[in-house]
Amino acid sequence: MRVWGLVAPAALPTAVTLLVLPVSALCAGEPDARVLLNASEVHNEVKYAPGAEAVVPRHLLSFRDYMDLALFHPTFGYYSSGRVNFGPDFQTYPMALAPYFGEMVAEQILRMWQGMRQAGTLAADERFTIAEFGAGDGVLAESILSYVERMAKQQQEAGAPWREFQSQLLYICYDRSSALSKAQRLRNARFGSRFEAREADATNPTAAIAPGSLKGVVLSNELPDAFSVHKVILPASGSAEVGFVAPSLSSAYWGKLEKLVPGEVAQEVNEGDRVVRKALLQSTQERTYLSRSAFEALLKAVSSTKDYEPLVESLVFQELYVPASLVPEVAGHLRRYASSYAREMAKLDKGVVTYVNLGAELYIRGAGAILKAGYVMTLDYGGNWEGLLGHSAFGHLRTYGPAHRAVNGNAGLEGDDGQPLPELDTSDPYQGPTLNDLTTDVNFSLLAAEGELAALRTMYYGPQSALRTGTPISLPSSNSWSDTFETNAYYKLMVQQKQGTDPAYTYPQATHETLTSSLNSLTEAQRQRVAEIEKKLRGPVVQ
Repeated sequence: MRVWGLVAPAALPTAVTLLVLPVSALCAGEPDARVLLNASEVHNEVKYAPGAEAVVPRHLLSFRDYMDLALFHPTFGYYSSGRVNFGPDFQTYPMALAPYFGEMVAEQILRMWQGMRQAGTLAADERFTIAEFGAGDGVLAESILSYVERMAKQQQEAGAPWREFQSQLLYICYDRSSALSKAQRLRNARFGSRFEAREADATNPTAAIAPGSLKGVVLSNELPDAFSVHKVILPASGSAEVGFVAPSLSSAYWGKLEKLVPGEVAQEVNEGDRVVRKALLQSTQERTYLSRSAFEALLKAVSSTKDYEPLVESLVFQELYVPASLVPEVAGHLRRYASSYAREMAKLDKGVVTYVNLGAELYIRGAGAILKAGYVMTLDYGGNWEGLLGHSAFGHLRTYGPAHRAVNGNAGLEGDDGQPLPELDTSDPYQGPTLNDLTTDVNFSLLAAEGELAALRTMYYGPQSALRTGTPISLPSSNSWSDTFETNAYYKLMVQQKQGTDPAYTYPQATHETLTSSLNSLTEAQRQRVAEIEKKLRGPVVQ
């Protein structure tokens, strides 16, 4: 692919004249020229000179905006529209190892309940709530509630643990998607008053649950990986840049589509194209560019028509990167965690493309805020600071869904010509937008640090196989997922306890993995680089 760059003289933000030049001409001789560990995760980049960057956030989607619309827009989002098809699109452990996975979770939660009863932080007549955020189709809730019901029936004596636990238990699924909430209700209707499904945004738990009102467990499985993230380039120098996207479609295609959409949508698209061209690109290509508002308006207008899938599959996306100082929420995150980023980057001889998950910060702080006493259990894939900034064979962002299934479903097979069938690059986030899932690795070090701000103490962090520790659950040997559950250290479990819950509680797995970055293994030269990078990342405070 030929990549183009843009150079502009200083000018008024709304009237920038740009000259198109190859990227190599832009980067030649620059002391901070980017050499990235995972450069393939930068897609079709457009460069521009200082002076135009301030215009980008006004008119274009940030990568986070793009991901949020693609997954959660109420009309066309992958999850919100109900387009997600669990099983064919992707599998999760609660599905593939049902009901055993849920049974292991139930056993661990029983220990937490028992501890709270013994510590006196949960009275016998109080409600114990499992609040599962991002509950998908409700299969984890079903496995847990079925197991509790079965175990309670086996214990006939009054005051038996499972019977007492069941009598206090309320399970509530919270999901941003009304379609998924409906699926959860249908699946778990047989549990009656012990189950509820409500709509809520996991990045704002206190909007659904009053602060300090919950006693129990805030549970999630593969939730933070689906939060919308900022795409950030961290060059070796530490001069961070935040990603934005410029969608476009061919002018010929738009000429046909324009006649089919409402007049106000056509006007929005044409005005957006004019502004983007004039203010940012000065493009001579025969393409129609979509501003932030035009992208949303156009997809919404055709979402229920036969033109929708051809439209989203025809879109071309270019990436633009602006200084992080122009995106205050990202700049603030980088300042808060400058030391951790700098320590890991100093170990590398290259920069990295990384993904800043501000939603994970909001979720874990909110989870701590709603708890009066209890625990947060997070099951997901990811790692610590070192793992999230280091090399990953699969990339730290991936795409799953019908397009992935159609191509990678034939992995290892040959076509009619005898040649291997191609596999989709799952790191491409622009493959079939809104038709596929987007997911990023979770930074558990960040969850731990943010949890401390909400009075959450990390009690365990390590491979999710620790779910089985201390339980009587045996996994079926005939299920290939049983082997990966036991051996795949990429999937993690984190247990955090709200301050004052139970001083005697410990997680039954004694061996924990590290969450913090350390200077101990660094050379003197690397330590010096830490200071330099940290200074760059802290940068000037932008009001």
